[in-house]
Amino acid sequence: MPEGNDLQKELLKARGKLNALSAVLRLGHESFEKKNLIQWASHVVNNSVLAVPYSRSALLDFRGLTPKLLAVSNQPEVNSNSEYAINLMYLSRVLAQLSRAVVIDREFLQSRNADQLACDALDYFLETAKAIMAIPIVPPDSPENNKELLVWVIEFENKRSAAAASALLPLLCRHYAESLQYALSSRRKSVLHSLSGRRAFKPSRIIAALLLIFLICLFVVRVRENIATDAEIIPEVEHIYYAPFDGVIESCLGNKSGMFVRKGMPILKYDDRELTFKLLAVRNEYNKTKAKLDLIQNESFSDVSKRGQVKLLTLQKKGAEIAIARNHWQLQRSEMKAETSGVLNIGDADKLAGRAVHAGEKLFEIVSTENLIALVYLNESNAAIMTPDSTVTLYLHNRPETPIKCGLKRISPKPVLTEKKVFCYLIRLKMLDPPRDLICGQRGIARISGPRIRLGYYLFRNLVLWWRRV
Repeated sequence: MPEGNDLQKELLKARGKLNALSAVLRLGHESFEKKNLIQWASHVVNNSVLAVPYSRSALLDFRGLTPKLLAVSNQPEVNSNSEYAINLMYLSRVLAQLSRAVVIDREFLQSRNADQLACDALDYFLETAKAIMAIPIVPPDSPENNKELLVWVIEFENKRSAAAASALLPLLCRHYAESLQYALSSRRKSVLHSLSGRRAFKPSRIIAALLLIFLICLFVVRVRENIATDAEIIPEVEHIYYAPFDGVIESCLGNKSGMFVRKGMPILKYDDRELTFKLLAVRNEYNKTKAKLDLIQNESFSDVSKRGQVKLLTLQKKGAEIAIARNHWQLQRSEMKAETSGVLNIGDADKLAGRAVHAGEKLFEIVSTENLIALVYLNESNAAIMTPDSTVTLYLHNRPETPIKCGLKRISPKPVLTEKKVFCYLIRLKMLDPPRDLICGQRGIARISGPRIRLGYYLFRNLVLWWRRV
């Protein structure tokens, strides 16, 4: 009977070993199917309990400057601020450059010259576990002095389980080391795949990436300075008619504002009756002076005392000639005609007829429908945008969808106070390809594009200008 019981025990032990070996092989094979290091670490700490019974385990990454907690059993995401994670970080100080599986106890801490924080962390773990083991996982092709390794920390409920696990853990970690090399291989990863993880799209990483892109754009991207300002269509040459002399307007010859007039067409007429009377009086005075001059000249040959009167009468005759010429000039201009074809702007023609005007007073204007240009009002604070490389595009209010390219003709030498009580430079532009149905007086928006400058300088300058205004 005892021999039969011993045989049954041996069979049970053999079956247990086969099951454990089968679990090790299956776990090692499944670890090769993990797509990244996080999935691989989660598989190690959660599924290894099928081959090695333990209460809790965690995986530490020593490849960086400081240890990093990759995964904790029964936790979908690692909480680095938990009490367990903090104590594990303290304990990790003595696990760096670990070369073999060890049992973490007081003797091990003394051999590593551990500080008080590590000792307190060990006491924290021993409150719930009876034994703690740490085993390194290093890829097979890593050099012996390589400090970049992963350490698997395992907690057991009793020391018997830890003793039994010490035989399977090296074999299991050998399989895990081979799959770790496969997971870390850069040839098996792509950029798109690495970005598909949930951790790659954390808000902090997205914000950091956007800040980096923004900083690069500040020094690389160049932008044009763009300013939009008011514009107006005006004739290239203004035809404004002023009163040539003092007088009374007789009539406007039936002309009204807004009508189209042709070159040479009479617009208004002075009352020339007084001019005619003046001309007759001046001519009469001229004739009298001329006759008297002739008489004195004949008498001066015999009477020397009358020679002085000859010079005086000659001057009077010249004055009479000048008066006749002036009256002729006024009579010729008593009827004012259009010097160009265009639209008449004469105001209220009925009020103008019969009114006395003074020399230099504006009477009417003829707006030419040809040779139209654009007049742009540029605020003097934005004058720096106008350079030889600047471009101007005009958008009329009645056709904002059609851009009109313009070329610079001239700029006023100094700013002028406009109707809006703003000092502006007056810029005259020639439209390169104007529409056929343009009308003088149309208004729109002129978009002025200056030279290209760096985005950083553009934002800095506008920020400083805004601050100065505050």
